Amino acid sequence: MVEVGTPNATFLVALDTGSDLFWVPCDCKQCASIANVTGQAATRLRPYSPRQSSTSKQVTCDNALCDRPNACSAATNGSCPYEVQYVSANTSTSGVLVQDVLHLTRERPGAAAAAGEALQAPVVFGCGQVQTGYFLDDGAFDGLMGLGRDKVSVPSVLAASGLVASDSFSMC
Repeated sequence: MVEVGTPNATFLVALDTGSDLFWVPCDCKQCASIANVTGQAATRLRPYSPRQSSTSKQVTCDNALCDRPNACSAATNGSCPYEVQYVSANTSTSGVLVQDVLHLTRERPGAAAAAGEALQAPVVFGCGQVQTGYFLDDGAFDGLMGLGRDKVSVPSVLAASGLVASDSFSMC
């Protein structure tokens, strides 16, 4: 589970070491239905909306993390568009990039696991407005966290901001 924005919205995202962009369904035009998430009745997932988060910022086309500045148009209102095609046939996500806070807990050396320090790390991620293929079949109904090594990946952004010592991570 990841939490982004203020107030925080909770998402159960797929982890992908083969891609870089973190994205969540947002201002959907074509997304999997969040109503399909029935296995965890106690958790009510909310879609992310930049307009409802007081810490959200537009990522403009001149931002260093914008890979498609030439795709900017009046339709994006100056926001940087993104599109990611995945290996699975006809599976993609597209939308615009936004910056907001990712809520994290950093463990303190020697402290109990539950005694972590709460952090709000500014990250750039995809406001996924259109998904296709496997994502519509609940392949990543709440989004995907790309853990690759590109400058836009969450580990790279956290390392560049000094919040973590390295862009390396482990999964268990």
